[in-house]
Amino acid sequence: MDRPESIESAIEISEVEKNFPAPPKPTINYRKTLPPLPPPSPLAESSAANQNGDADSIRDSSTSSTLESLLEALGNNGKDVKLSFEAPGTRERPPRPISKDPPRPATAATTVTTVTTSSTESKRTIKYGTGKHSNIELSPQPSEDPEDPLNWPLWKKHLNLLALLSMVTLVGVMKTAYISVNSVIAISEDVSYTAAVALTAVPLMLSAASGMASLIIARICGKRPVYLVSMVMIFWGVVWNTNVRGNLAENMAARVFQGLGWGAFDTLVLGSVHDTYFEHERQYVIIIHYAVSVATMLGSPLLGGVASAGPRMFETQFEILSAFLSVSILLIVFGAPETTYDRVLETDAPTPTIRRSQSLLPTVTYTKVAAMEYIAKMKPWSYKASEINIPLIIQAPRAMLAPTNILLLIVTILPYAGFWGLASSLSLLFSPLPFLLSSSNLGALMTGPFLLATPVGVALALPSVQSRFMPTTHLGTLAIGTAVASIGMLGFGLYLAGSMQMPADGSVGPFSTPWNLGFLEERVSLPVASFLLGLLAAGSLALNATIRPIIQRSTAFTSANLAVCLRNTADMHGGLACLRNLITGAFILGLPNAIFAWDGLRDTALSMGITQIGITAAVCGVYWYWDENVRRLDGLVMGLIDLSELKRPASFFDTD
Repeated sequence: MDRPESIESAIEISEVEKNFPAPPKPTINYRKTLPPLPPPSPLAESSAANQNGDADSIRDSSTSSTLESLLEALGNNGKDVKLSFEAPGTRERPPRPISKDPPRPATAATTVTTVTTSSTESKRTIKYGTGKHSNIELSPQPSEDPEDPLNWPLWKKHLNLLALLSMVTLVGVMKTAYISVNSVIAISEDVSYTAAVALTAVPLMLSAASGMASLIIARICGKRPVYLVSMVMIFWGVVWNTNVRGNLAENMAARVFQGLGWGAFDTLVLGSVHDTYFEHERQYVIIIHYAVSVATMLGSPLLGGVASAGPRMFETQFEILSAFLSVSILLIVFGAPETTYDRVLETDAPTPTIRRSQSLLPTVTYTKVAAMEYIAKMKPWSYKASEINIPLIIQAPRAMLAPTNILLLIVTILPYAGFWGLASSLSLLFSPLPFLLSSSNLGALMTGPFLLATPVGVALALPSVQSRFMPTTHLGTLAIGTAVASIGMLGFGLYLAGSMQMPADGSVGPFSTPWNLGFLEERVSLPVASFLLGLLAAGSLALNATIRPIIQRSTAFTSANLAVCLRNTADMHGGLACLRNLITGAFILGLPNAIFAWDGLRDTALSMGITQIGITAAVCGVYWYWDENVRRLDGLVMGLIDLSELKRPASFFDTD
């Protein structure tokens, strides 16, 4: 049974002091400071004091002796102790002493009321948004320069975005322009099917090289010169492609020019978005860019097949592209200024004076003078790096080879490249007997991928989904994406190969082949084939949904500040796009030889589906056990960690 509190507190303080003398007082006081003692109750009125003077004097002496004993036991030794018995209202209460306890971690409900007056405190004024975003701290913090892309009016930002997205749209259409006409080109040019698909594979692989070159040159000269040169090459290739029928060499040359121009718009657009939009504006802009890129690549064969059904075949597509490209050229020249900007924030800057307009329309006077002033600002080349050195040049290649990028490439490339390889081989599978599909019908086979994959890719890219991206969510997305992609890949190959097998009941003559058996066409449902191809595309985009959050987590872990983080994010995305384009081009070029026979299609589908399952299991294990180590390796590969700072310092106990 515990003793009552009153008995425990009755121990004499003097006895404790005799048995346990206080240690000598250190030079630095580490003792926690006790709060000040509350003042005693106010004294009674003078009339009452006269009546009870003796009792009050006894009580005062008793109280003073008790307090002096308590202070002496606590280490003050009764020296210089002055007790005040004034009323609370007669003087100001002393401030609460500062606690020497370590600060506890903040929570969502923690309210910070401490005001710091340290001499090392930053004097920079924090800038906030305008309008409905007036309570949002701007990130990145803009400068006071009106030419800073972050300070552009909203209409100028959107005009720049529109110009870039128009080129992204046209590039997506060009990449898949030949999906529905590969067999027509092979027959009309009297070449192999591999030579026909090379018109898609070769420019795609060249875009990988030009994309990496664009990242390097943009770091030195800015993005606008790269956009302009790439646009000129694309325009030259598209115009040339309108009159190359009957000459495969000229067709390839025109496609090479297009491929060299694709790279810049595959790798630099995300960096331009980072340059011009704040964090609270950027998320939905990135989604729009991603949705436009996916929708145009998956949906353009639907219209391209119809446009190529006429007498001019695929040349009709490029005539239409030339018309839209003329509009995009005007937008790039007059609506896409330089966005690369070296932002230097002054620590002692005055109150912000720049007002960022939220108007969607320009508020300028439409005069000749105003037009000339606007055109004068649209210089072809207006940026140059302050210092050009080897570390600056190899930033983008380092980011491309970061371990996080390699893991993302390994886990996403097989469904992605496999889908585009099978899509480019649709003409090989369905143009001959017994199907004899036209270019418009071949384009219709892409309906399943367009309807299934586009919503999945856009939905998984929404901020509401990306914000919930945790390690378990990451692994679950990889597992589900791999399952869907493997079902689509295995289903497409096994369904077509099984349906095209010769009957084993002896009802077919010994000299019959699958190509002269019309009833085999009835055993294959084209909508089912399109649906299975759509599952493969949806699984591929589900795996792609893990790319952006994983790269953001890596750059946030390794980057010293926000500017470096945004730069590394754009470089890693661009480097990964280059690697994927290179490998996808190789798949498009080599897959037709592997699936020329139906048995080859079955074996290829089995090997790719099973391999993807094994790869995903291995990558999930790496992320589960060595996730942080992978991010540390990212910092080493990209040169963001100085190894000289990691040397073990000399110990206090080491001797010479």
